[in-house]
Amino acid sequence: MTTIDIARHPVLDRQTLDNLGVELSSRDGALQFAGTFSDMLPRRVDAVEAAFAAGNGDAAVVALLSLKVSAAMVGARRLEEMSSTALGLLGDTAAAHAGAIAHLRSYGAEFESVIGGIIR
Repeated sequence: MTTIDIARHPVLDRQTLDNLGVELSSRDGALQFAGTFSDMLPRRVDAVEAAFAAGNGDAAVVALLSLKVSAAMVGARRLEEMSSTALGLLGDTAAAHAGAIAHLRSYGAEFESVIGGIIR
């Protein structure tokens, strides 16, 4: 999937976040989970970056799958899709890894902005 395709996805799929609230029997609980996810995003992307830089494919897979699954739970669609795309870059060049990290950071900032507007 290209970054153009990824950008066509919503930053936040509200229906997914609403469904999480139903599953938790608490809209506030879903928002709290999404807020915690947002707070942890920089560290999660840092973990992906460190794994790529170290050439540690196993650590990169773990970090990316963790990010992808959590993003899917809160409806962070662009982050979810970019995590999947980054998994396909494991054997690629440092430049490809840097591009993926830049997109993860950008999509993370978008999500942080959107979810921050909802939580406030």
